[in-house]
Amino acid sequence: MKTKLLKTDNHKPARLFFAVQPANTIQKQLGNLAKKLAIEWGGRCIKPDNIHLTLLFLGETKMDKIDLLRTAVTNITGKRFDLTIQKTGFWKRNQIIYAHADTYPPELFSLVDAIKNTLRDSGFKFDDRAYKPHITLVRKTTLYTPPETLQPIEWPVKEWLLMQSKQTDQGIRYIILDRWQLH
Repeated sequence: MKTKLLKTDNHKPARLFFAVQPANTIQKQLGNLAKKLAIEWGGRCIKPDNIHLTLLFLGETKMDKIDLLRTAVTNITGKRFDLTIQKTGFWKRNQIIYAHADTYPPELFSLVDAIKNTLRDSGFKFDDRAYKPHITLVRKTTLYTPPETLQPIEWPVKEWLLMQSKQTDQGIRYIILDRWQLH
């Protein structure tokens, strides 16, 4: 399902990434956790509708390359998987509090590898560092001591997305540009 890009200057590149995004109920649970953490530890909580797990960040992509990007990944197939989000962590350098699973299923890493390999073979450039799955909850915080575990949040992953990050008057918005089902 293709979605139109948020209005932008056709000469300016779009900031793009591939991700999985939880259902609204799970976004709300994680959003409530983010709000609670931001109140307790400071920083800016992520809006619930922006909560996601990045698969691959592409960054600035020329508008005329987006259809080529969609076409390149169209034949990628992946298996559905479940995530159990039960921990939080803190990256002091990046000043973020994030949520994560204790372990991640191999299907997640297979999907990320398939996207990377397909895009590399199609001539797309991206930051190819090691994949560290996490869900950013709070930005611009300088201190956090994670608890041992959280009440587990069960997240069935059934699709993956191409998304645009766009600065608006209301802050950053993530717009779904396309989606592919997992089987």
